[in-house]
Amino acid sequence: APLLIAARMLRRLPRPMLLPARRMLCDTAGPSQIEEFLRRASRPKMGKAKAKQSAGQRAIDLTKHLSKFEDMSYEQLLQARKVDLDPLGLPCQDRKRLLRFVDKARQGWLHDGREGGKQWKGWVPPEHARSSS
Repeated sequence: APLLIAARMLRRLPRPMLLPARRMLCDTAGPSQIEEFLRRASRPKMGKAKAKQSAGQRAIDLTKHLSKFEDMSYEQLLQARKVDLDPLGLPCQDRKRLLRFVDKARQGWLHDGREGGKQWKGWVPPEHARSSS
């Protein structure tokens, strides 16, 4: 009986790691929500164009992988780990960047709604997000 009571109490508790991330894009639904997240985590080309572009300057456009996430909901994307993304065939740098921003969203980082070329710089830490809301 005590285990049953404890299990009921645990079910009532909110999942704190996903609540702030759900708030981030709650006005959209489905694939557009995932597309918005991928767009905000993408990185434009860094530095000036050179004959040989180094990996650190290469643009990382995560939205080109949107078709690979069509079977996944936004909540599933936020719970994804490396082993979940490996079968999708994402390049290593793209997968690492995606996981980095998934972890930020899971920790409660929010996007400030910045538009334009540097959207990826618009992520605000949880303590600043609470004070500005």
